[in-house]
Amino acid sequence: MTVTGAPPSSGQYIEDGAGSLTIAPQPAGFGAAPSTAPPQNRNDPGTNGFVASLSGVATKAPGTILDTPRSISTATKAEIEERNAMTVSEALQYASGVNAYYYSHNFVTRDQHMLRGFLAYQFVDGLKQHDSNWGIEPYGLERIDVLKGPAANMYGQGSPGGVVALTSKRPTDEAFTEVVLQAGTHNKLQTGVDFGGPVGNSGVVTYRLTAMRRIADGEVDFTETDRVYIAPAVTIRPSSATSLTLLSSYQHDPSITAQQLLPRFGSILPGPNGQYIPRDNFLGEPGYHDSHIRSFKIGYELRHRFNETWSFEQDAGYRKVDVALREVIPTGAVSGTRAVRQIQNIEYEIENYQVDTRLRGRFSTGPLEHRLVAGIDYAAIPNYQGRGVSNTAANPFLIDFYNPVHGQALSIPAINDKRDQDVKQTGIYIQDEISIAGLTVSAGLRHDWASGDETRRVAGADGVFGAATVTPVEDQELTYNLGAIYHFANGFAPYVSYSTSFFPTVGSTAGGAPFLPTTGEQKELGFKYQPRGFNALFTAAVFDLVQQNVLTADPNNPGQRIQIGEVAVQGAEFEVRASLTDGWNVAAAYTYLDSEVTKVSRLEAARLGKAFVSVPEHSASLWTSYTFSEGAFRGLTLGGGVRYFGKTAGDAANTFFAPSFTLYDAMARYDLGVFSPELEDWELAINAKNLADERYVTNCVAATACVYGMGRTVDAALRMRF
Repeated sequence: MTVTGAPPSSGQYIEDGAGSLTIAPQPAGFGAAPSTAPPQNRNDPGTNGFVASLSGVATKAPGTILDTPRSISTATKAEIEERNAMTVSEALQYASGVNAYYYSHNFVTRDQHMLRGFLAYQFVDGLKQHDSNWGIEPYGLERIDVLKGPAANMYGQGSPGGVVALTSKRPTDEAFTEVVLQAGTHNKLQTGVDFGGPVGNSGVVTYRLTAMRRIADGEVDFTETDRVYIAPAVTIRPSSATSLTLLSSYQHDPSITAQQLLPRFGSILPGPNGQYIPRDNFLGEPGYHDSHIRSFKIGYELRHRFNETWSFEQDAGYRKVDVALREVIPTGAVSGTRAVRQIQNIEYEIENYQVDTRLRGRFSTGPLEHRLVAGIDYAAIPNYQGRGVSNTAANPFLIDFYNPVHGQALSIPAINDKRDQDVKQTGIYIQDEISIAGLTVSAGLRHDWASGDETRRVAGADGVFGAATVTPVEDQELTYNLGAIYHFANGFAPYVSYSTSFFPTVGSTAGGAPFLPTTGEQKELGFKYQPRGFNALFTAAVFDLVQQNVLTADPNNPGQRIQIGEVAVQGAEFEVRASLTDGWNVAAAYTYLDSEVTKVSRLEAARLGKAFVSVPEHSASLWTSYTFSEGAFRGLTLGGGVRYFGKTAGDAANTFFAPSFTLYDAMARYDLGVFSPELEDWELAINAKNLADERYVTNCVAATACVYGMGRTVDAALRMRF
């Protein structure tokens, strides 16, 4: 997609049917945007400072936010950089509807996000990653879009909470170079390099190379957060109608740490000795701490315009992830002030083969304008897990939470449980956005075929593997969405939408009948407002989200499950993003979630009416910064933020709660070009997160399974652009 014209505040985007958006003049009666408007991101013209006016995450087609009847939050590159987000989760901590703290102390291992109360999955450049959500380096991203609510119509099987869509950095027509040097707490040293531009003078070939290297200790003793990341990209445009972009990346986290689960007494409340467990205590064994992740991705985006009406698009990719977890970790069981541990020897091999092919057209039928997308996508995800775990009952490897003593003799378990999964999904979909005057009605329909086989082999005490057991899954599902939005000339746009989702469920009933997919549906009402004359976006929504066919205990067959369970979330969200001409940036959000288990079997009656684990009723955030443009402080930017996260249920029966917490962030940045013309486009920045070094628990899933959040971090960065 290409964009030409002035920034969004000076007009309205008009799609030409060929994948480009042009900006039409403002309607008469509205003043032009000031000439000092914040510059657009040259690599992502759909964003302007903190504000995103364009997003195709809901439709797989270029379009303006004000013509899309869905709730979308976007973390732009400008916001990610200003707050120095070191993970995707950190980048989303000021977005509405997002729980970006779920297991967040597991810093580089995974990015687990909950959207509107449900665990969500990541998509990179339109293609779904494996459900594990292994962490992706944010320095390689141009933007992060969050589409809230069911999104099966465009993306197939997934969470009813929505999707987190990551957009990789692309080649640019303009040559540029960026070098970033960072140093910070936990002995952190980091270097980032990002450069690209045209090859030769023809403009047919452009390239980009993004790379990052970090060496740093973790917050927990004996841990590290080292990372190597490199992402080459090339775009070839043999003609104005055709482009091919090749995208690839390699990421290696050589020393990750498995999650340390802590007891309620010792993390939320004082332990038996009246003390809290120190946040930096390592409960594993330094001599058996060899966990790492290595991932490789390669793919392409093909775009071809047949004429002014029809165009062809194809996204394809292959990704492989290798993970080794070789750790001694707490099991959650507690013996006095000591943790019961087990030795884990686990390995994963995950592959993703994906292709999404679609035809896009823009045409008119009488007074109605149509933006039609029809496509077919396919995904094959073979993956393997090998697991060996010590027998904790015979050899529990106890360690004191408060005064850990390491060096116990270890007997590494052999891998004795092997699982091979072969998951496939094929979907056909169609969506039409029909516009007349300021009204846009969006309707979409999709049919999916999902299948999978899990082959499991378990070794006996003699180490010999027995016969394989095979568990098949075969599902198909019809999903759809319907929405309408009216875009008034003053930038106000109310909307209403309905959407559905599904996700295959592995297993069968006591009678042998395979489980049906878990399904979801959402009703949403909201508005968006992008005022004329200054660069801001206000959004608000109320919604009712229900998930059906949830597994619950079978009262007639102990140990078996049935699908009569249902859960629901009703909520409201409000969000503001602004980058104003006088130097102000603002990111503010508020979320209200009323989660409830609405149906269970009588064996799980204690859960009925209870709130979800790890879902707060209230959360809010505010970030603001100001850049001085004159006087003694010219070139200086000062910013700060506050994040509030309400109390959350600590277990399914709501017998206890993890308390709320409030965190404070700050930043200062100075444009060195003010000091010396030779340093133009150089800037020095300092970012501090959790300024008060608050000790807090992000979530619990049981009384013996709580997780600490990150303590105070301070980073200094020198960013040089050429």
